[in-house]
Amino acid sequence: MAYDIGVGLHVMLVWSMMALSSHADLQRRADKEDVGAVIVLALTMIAAIASFVAIGVELHSVKDLQEGRAPPRLALAAGTILLSWLFVHTTFALHYAHDYYAGADDRQGLRFPGEHRPDYWDFLYFSFNLGAASQTSDVVIEAPRMRRFVLAHTILSFLFNTTILALAINVGASLL
Repeated sequence: MAYDIGVGLHVMLVWSMMALSSHADLQRRADKEDVGAVIVLALTMIAAIASFVAIGVELHSVKDLQEGRAPPRLALAAGTILLSWLFVHTTFALHYAHDYYAGADDRQGLRFPGEHRPDYWDFLYFSFNLGAASQTSDVVIEAPRMRRFVLAHTILSFLFNTTILALAINVGASLL
């Protein structure tokens, strides 16, 4: 539960910051706050693995619980999955936004449709598209540096989504 509370609070605070940020705020953060892509990827993978450990611990004994005790455990596991998924793709969105606006023009690497400068919500859209479908829709990835990061994000998303599907099948089968 502590993991869920921490991740939920983090996602809520990041989304609040995004909602209240102007392009100038985004640019200022990009110039000073973004850590390297390798660190972001490593921390996100650690968080994904930690969520699966928490889910595994939670679901390990669901089958052997007394009548009426399984639904709260399953609800907690489902909440952990949802919060972890939101956390992973929100973290990638932050990195995409900061990498896009940090430094030289050649770092942008993404072309969004329309004439406006992308804001945090555009990067959330891009990140969650990759997370849900393991592909992009109407955003073009132009820079090799960005393509490498998107490749890592897509692979992590595929593994995350496949693991969630496997857990769901396993839990469903064990409850029958």
